[in-house]
Amino acid sequence: MRDTSTETSRLETLDAGLRVLEMLMHRDRLGIGDVVRELGMSRSAAHRSLRTLAARSFISLSASGRGYFAGPRLLELTGVVPTDPSTRLRHRRVVQEARDLTGESVHSAVLVGSRVMVVDGRRSQHALDIGLRIGMTAPAHAMAAGKLLLAACNDEQVTAIVPPDPMPAQASATIRTVAELLGVLDATRRAGWAKAVEESEPGIASVAVPLDGDHW
Repeated sequence: MRDTSTETSRLETLDAGLRVLEMLMHRDRLGIGDVVRELGMSRSAAHRSLRTLAARSFISLSASGRGYFAGPRLLELTGVVPTDPSTRLRHRRVVQEARDLTGESVHSAVLVGSRVMVVDGRRSQHALDIGLRIGMTAPAHAMAAGKLLLAACNDEQVTAIVPPDPMPAQASATIRTVAELLGVLDATRRAGWAKAVEESEPGIASVAVPLDGDHW
């Protein structure tokens, strides 16, 4: 027979570890006292959870020995791989070729929370040009790239990421409600590409296609 008590204990331990990681989402440092007070654990249970996470490098003990910080594994999970120089170099030839084929400005971007961050780009061949936007961040719901990247998430994930209604407007055509955004994302998933017409800035239209690689 399956040992249900052992399985229950493991699930409780897993839940405790996840709750500790959730606490680190809202603070820089975490101590045993914080875990005991906010999660209602015994001091020994809090100590076990922290030691287990530290052993797997999800958190790290501070140099002073007082409190835990996000560890290398947690930082790796939350890092943005496409901003690494090696990844940008691999994608750069694709960005360049797209600019050469279209004559338009081309940028690559990643999703960081509810915003899009531009990581590379090439200017168009036109006299009037939007310029390079490398390093720029903007609300994902107002950008073609943002809608494309949000479409990789399911509706529950999107609702957790984006701002509540009314979402901030960048221009007159910016999507303002989560319900409208979810409808646009559903169409984006079916089409495989996204567009934004005067949603980020007046007079600016953009198209986004996926640049598949080793990190979404």
